Amino acid sequence: MMKPIAALCMAAWMAGCANPAQQSADALAQQAEAQIELAKLRDKEARAEYNDQAVYLGLIGRMQQEGLYYASLAHIDAYQQRFGTAPPLQLMRAAALRETGQDDAALQAYRDLLPTDRAAAAHHGIGLVLGRQGDFVRAAVALRQAATLDPVNAQVANDLGYALMRGGALQDARIPVMQALQLDGSSPRIVSNAAVWLWASGKRAEATAMMQRASMPEPTRAAVRKEGDRVARAALAHERSPAAKPLAMNAARNTTP
Repeated sequence: MMKPIAALCMAAWMAGCANPAQQSADALAQQAEAQIELAKLRDKEARAEYNDQAVYLGLIGRMQQEGLYYASLAHIDAYQQRFGTAPPLQLMRAAALRETGQDDAALQAYRDLLPTDRAAAAHHGIGLVLGRQGDFVRAAVALRQAATLDPVNAQVANDLGYALMRGGALQDARIPVMQALQLDGSSPRIVSNAAVWLWASGKRAEATAMMQRASMPEPTRAAVRKEGDRVARAALAHERSPAAKPLAMNAARNTTP
């Protein structure tokens, strides 16, 4: 018969001194349960995000900011099936179509937005599509209309200046280029565009000083100089063409596609 003291020690050992293998198994089981609960919580939070219209729209916008345009198209379809459509969603769809190379569909999507309160962004988008296609005259038309509707938008002014430069209207580009620079001089893209204009206009010392102040790396400076030379050639060809009309006059016409 086991003595009382021995029995007590045996009970204590069984209750609190389990073998290491059993302790490890228990710890793993607890960890697995915690991970399952965490996954459930995250899934619940994700469902809550996708069930909230404003939050879901924000998530789609974030996808596009990160360049996930193909994924954003899928989520735009999902959002539309659940909540219907609205101009902000239509604008995101147009941008996704543009950035995935679906130019015709993007142009139509932007045209559909022209009667809405997103008209400025729609004209801007049309200008971007046409510029990528190399039609800088019509791009400038659309971008000038965007600038008229949204005059303090630095990106619109910058894109208008670039379209004018590429179309050969170098001097017409000066005002929108400099407006963009003063509206948002911290944007590397805008500073680069201003440096291109200076270089193409023969103000090479000023262009070089601007690039130095912006601490542009040498590959970027070389690209600016190369683009400036191309713009200068386009301006010269434009001046020499007897049939050429000032791009500013063309851009004043209401010929948005």
